[in-house]
Amino acid sequence: MNNQPKLTLGLRRKNFSTEKPSKLTLGLRRKPMLMRSDNDTELVKNDSPYEPFRSPLLVNRTSTVKIPKTQGRLEVNIKITQLPNWVESIKNGWRRVYINADGYLVQIKIRPKTWNKLLQADAEYPEWIATITGKMGAKIKNGFELAEPAIQVYESQKTVKNEG
Repeated sequence: MNNQPKLTLGLRRKNFSTEKPSKLTLGLRRKPMLMRSDNDTELVKNDSPYEPFRSPLLVNRTSTVKIPKTQGRLEVNIKITQLPNWVESIKNGWRRVYINADGYLVQIKIRPKTWNKLLQADAEYPEWIATITGKMGAKIKNGFELAEPAIQVYESQKTVKNEG
């Protein structure tokens, strides 16, 4: 009598045989390609007679470089020459500004006093440059938030040379 259930729901029993698989492969198995960075790899010639046109394999090499103890600080510098066109007002007069910096969307929260300096520079100078520096903050869609922004506004050197 058969002890298997009639309804198996697509599940199959695994074959737990004690036989070892045949060692006869005739060189038809593919060798795995291991990849690491360009500095950590070495090209090895493929000697298999069954794959004469296959590119050389890359073999793993362990790197001897350890994590350096010298601490650094990553800062982002953004330069703008016009007022941002995507500005949101948030609480207490603060502004949330979005800037397209080489295809990355950068979100910046600006204090009211700094925003007034940008407005004043746009009104007074025919050409001006604002330098925005800060740390990379949280990721947002297609970009990141700029943490701890510092903004400096300068009159453009082109207009200063023309006047004098």
